[in-house]
Formats: sequence, structure tokens, C-alpha cells
Amino acid sequence: MKTIYRSTIYLLAFALSISFSNAQEAPGAIAVEHGVFVYGGGKLPKNGYYLFERKGEKDRNYIEIAKTTVPSSDVETEKKAAENATNFKHLQFLNKQDVKRVYEYVLANKTDDSLYRAEHTPIIALTVGTAFLDTTVEKDKTYQYRIRLFKDGSEVFQKELNPIKNTVKTNLSKPKSHRSEIVNDAVFLEWIVDEQKDLTFFNVYRAFFGTLDFKKINVKKGYSNDENGLHLIAIDDSAEKASLYKYYIQPVDLYGNAGDVSEAVSIGKLQAENIIPIKSLHAEELSDYQIKLSWELDKTIITSNIKVMRSHNYDDGFVEVTNLPPTTSEFTDNLPEASENYYYYLVINGGTGQEFRSAKISAMVKTNRDVLPAPQDVSGEPMTDGIEISWEYSQPYTRGFYVFRATAEMEIFNQVSNLIPVNGKTAYSYKDLDTNLKAGEIYRYTVRAENDAYTMGKFSDTINVFTEKKPKMIVPQKVRAVFRDSIVEVVWKDMTKVSEYVLGYKVYRSEGKNSPLQVMPNDSLKPYKNYFNDANISNGPKYTYHIATLDMFGQESDLSLPVSVVINKTIENLDAPNQPKVYKNSKGITVSWNQMASKDVSEIKIYRSEGSKEAKAIKTLSITEKKYIDASVKKGVLYYYKISLVTKNGNESVISSEASIYF
Repeated sequence: MKTIYRSTIYLLAFALSISFSNAQEAPGAIAVEHGVFVYGGGKLPKNGYYLFERKGEKDRNYIEIAKTTVPSSDVETEKKAAENATNFKHLQFLNKQDVKRVYEYVLANKTDDSLYRAEHTPIIALTVGTAFLDTTVEKDKTYQYRIRLFKDGSEVFQKELNPIKNTVKTNLSKPKSHRSEIVNDAVFLEWIVDEQKDLTFFNVYRAFFGTLDFKKINVKKGYSNDENGLHLIAIDDSAEKASLYKYYIQPVDLYGNAGDVSEAVSIGKLQAENIIPIKSLHAEELSDYQIKLSWELDKTIITSNIKVMRSHNYDDGFVEVTNLPPTTSEFTDNLPEASENYYYYLVINGGTGQEFRSAKISAMVKTNRDVLPAPQDVSGEPMTDGIEISWEYSQPYTRGFYVFRATAEMEIFNQVSNLIPVNGKTAYSYKDLDTNLKAGEIYRYTVRAENDAYTMGKFSDTINVFTEKKPKMIVPQKVRAVFRDSIVEVVWKDMTKVSEYVLGYKVYRSEGKNSPLQVMPNDSLKPYKNYFNDANISNGPKYTYHIATLDMFGQESDLSLPVSVVINKTIENLDAPNQPKVYKNSKGITVSWNQMASKDVSEIKIYRSEGSKEAKAIKTLSITEKKYIDASVKKGVLYYYKISLVTKNGNESVISSEASIYF
């Protein structure tokens, strides 16, 4: 029976691997520990990039949040893999061999069909540019994403995803311990889960008996199915002799989301040593870079000397730091670095030539130094794309600095920088290039130092900086014009609902063919006045209008799309029809309207738009028709419909207000 179970270990994780490319043939998004993981699709963004856009639950327009592309070298591949791994603590990091395989695959292929491995799938997707991790979202809030793929300067793909709530959900069963034993000098462990569900692999954690210092370890893994469920098998061949351990496992799904841990099981190889002279070994952290070791020996065992061994690494690199007489029961080790983990064990030489080793223990050096003083001469310099903060500092035992920011209205400072390490100089700076910085806003900044024991110092003096960043101008949208009551009425979308920086508008007009645009009188309209009435017109000519937006920084946007009106003062004036009614059915979306009483009206024109796009005419019907079925709609899209009346002479009324429906 033992032989059969040991053979299953060589199945490795492939028994449970889920093909990421099969599971994600189309783009998708899922909540993970540090945000929302958004998968762009199976095509590698060679000679191009993926553009990821997002909008909140109550937002109407998408905003750009990221562009991703394939790595350009094996060095960049390794760097991106290391950066992305920090957000997925339950997944395996990519080693150099993994990085080499990923980069060579990207060079040779156009799609990611055979690229992924179960224990680091999201890390690989982020590294090769087919995915993006949105860490700026708020927990339990709902968002919607749109993904666009560009190749050689042209858009080749676009997909709008279903809304997703940023709440991590797992579908993983809690493992139950099945058995544990020593087999061929290795620790054999077995757990069972009733159903596989979303389990892709599992991590194994180990600690010495009597401690809570569990650490994730590398073991051989295997899987086996029977009527009782899925068996999860682990073999630990790194266990030391004469040591007792505790183990537990934690199931993980494809995206690095972990489930409930199993109960801990205890097992070891105590029977491998008949004599254990070391009863206890303890480590105590003292001030000023010191660790005190203390121990108790079995006095019935004859001892000749005691060696203290130390290393930064748990598995190797141990060196002898002292050789003590057998009557010694403690030792104080002086170390040069704070906030570093050290590992110790004792080697006891018996009086008859025997050698005994204790279990390994860990300790971290800490210091009790005073809190570091505040950075000096803090200043700020506005830039067109952000704000640069500078300061001076020359205190010893400094690990680095953090920059904090607040708005003029907010009291709370938020950290905006990662650790800025010391560089051996006295002058430091940080550029705050956050895209969320608002134009014309005053921001407050302060800086704190951190010592080598990870203790934060005092805040610097607060400085106020006025950003020179200017907003992107928004072109006026949905511009419409109609001749009515001897006046051309030009209306457009209220752009103050799109940008808070809108100060007013300019109206441009041309008359006839090839005539220049002229600015209309009283052009700098107030921001709430999104219309213009032009009474200075003549019968016969074609008038064309453009609108531009003005902001509070003196910027003027590009011109809107043109709208034109031919003046014929003898034509009938038509009021806008009532808002149409819309509803869904199995064939598409039905648009209906009230019966039209005017004998001059001969046709109904139907307009449709989606998102922030301009409305376009999709159908013109006889006035005798009472409804229209739009069968060209797509699921998951919000549509807007409106109608206008057309007379027998071809004149069109003002367009109705719009009706919306989500299909």
C-alpha cells in the first residue's frame, strides 16, 4: 500500500492543473487578495498592447487604467515576474528556469495556449502582458471593465466585461487529515477533500512541535481519487532526525485565492536517536543588536564541549560562532544588522566521541534606538505631470524614507511612495506622478524616515504645493441644430457633467461652401448654458456650426463634429415628438411611439447610441408604422433610443428625449 501511494507523488500538480487558456478563451475578471485580476485574452500583445479601461457602478464613461505588452528581454521578464509575485503570496515564484521558458515561449508564439502552469498562472499572465491586476479598487465595490487590443497601431479587438464586485470568493473544501507516518526515512502525509471544486494545488506548512512558527516548505506532492474523495499527498524528505514537527496544508485555486487550512498533524523521527542530551533551547531578543541563547542539557550525559552554529538561511550556510565549555547554559551573540532573521542550533560533543545536534530555532535582531528625527529642508516643486518633493537627511541607522500626501481639505495623510532607500548622500527627492492628482489643487506633503529596525521616525514639517497639471480637454458631444420660429437652435451635451473644469463654450459658424469659420458674438457662454440661439440668419444658405469647450486654465478644446441647417423660412415648424417606449423581447429591443396627428409628417426616423458614442440613425419608417424591432443588439450593452419626425418635404423635427434599456 505504501509503495502505491509513494508512486502517486510523481503525478505532481498536473493531476489537478486546469488549462488556463481553455478556462479563459475570452477575457474575464475575478476578485483576488490585492484587487481585481483582469484577463485580456489569449492573444499575446506582440507589436501592440492591451488597453484596460474601467468604470465604477455609477459611472457612465470608462477611464484608462493600464496598458500592457510583452516583455522585451529575459531580464525584463524576470523583473516583471518578481514584481507581480509580491501580490500572490500563496503562489509559487518563478525561478530562473521558469523565466527562461516563459520568455522563449513569448518569442516563438502568438497565443498563450500552452504557457501557464497551475502554481503561478496569474503571475505568468501579468508578466507576459495578457492580464492586469487592478490594485486601486475598493473592497466590496462593483466595477466594469473594457478590454481593447491594439496591433501595429490599429484596434483589432474590443470586449466589455460583465460588472464584477471586488469581493474574494472561494469554492474550496477544507482538507481533513487521513494519515501520517515515516516511510523510507521521509515524512509521509495524506489529507482528503470531499470534492475537488476549484482546488488547483495546495501549500504545505511546517513548524517545530511546541511552536507556532509555521513556514511554507517545498515537498513532493501527489494526488489520488477514490470513492472517499480526492487524496492530497505530501512527502517531506527534509525532516531532521530526532525532531518532532507539526504540519498543515492550505488549498489554493487557480487565481491564488486560498481556502481554509487543515487541522495540524504532529509527526517526527524521534525514534532515529536514542539519546537526546538537549532538553530545551531558547532565543531571546535583546537591545542593541544582541540575541541571547539559553539551553538545558541532560546532566546524565557526559559532555565535552558545546558549539553554537548560526546562519541567515534555515537550510544551509551555518558557521560556528563559539565553542563553549560543557557547564555553559547561555550565550549572547552580538550582531551587526537589525531586523534580520538568524537561525541557530547547538552541536554537543559527548565524552565518548558522539555528536548530538539540537533542533533549529530562529530569532530576529531588534534595536531600542531612539525614534529618528524628522527630515529637514522639505520643499516641493510643481511639474506639468506631477509634483517633486525634496529633503535632506544624514542620520545613521536609517533604512529609508516614505512620503505622505493629503489634500488641503483632508486632515489624514496617506502614504504615496514605496520605501525610498538611503543612498549614502544627504539630498533625496521623490516625484509624485499619480494620475489622480487634480489640476489646480493644493496638496500637502510630509516625509518620515525609517530605521534599520523598521521603526518609523518623526514626521517632517508639512509643505503645501500647487500642482501645475492641466486637465485633458473634452470635446463637446451630441451637438444638434434645428431651424424653428426663424431661429437656428444649437444644443449640445452639458459638459460640466463630464469635466469639473468646464468654464464655458465657444460657438463657431460657417455659411455656405468653403467659407471660413467665424466666432459668434457672445461666444463665451456660461458653463450651464449648453445651447445657442442664432437669429442672424438669411433664407437659403446652409449654416454649419461647431462648438468648443473652454476651461478655467484658459485651454480650448478641439472643435466638435459639425452640424448643419439649411434655412427655408417657409417650411413648417415641427415640435419634438414624445420620448419613445422601449422593451426587450426574444427577438431584440422593441421601440414604439405614440400615433402622430400631423398630416404633414410622412416618416419616423429612429436613432440609437450606446455608452458615450454619438447617436446614429438606424431606421426610417413610414408614419403608418407604430413600432420597430431592433434585432442587431448585443447582450450586456446599455442602449439609448430617440426618434424624430420627417415631413413630406424632407424637413426633420427636433429629436425627442432618449429612452434607455439594458439588453
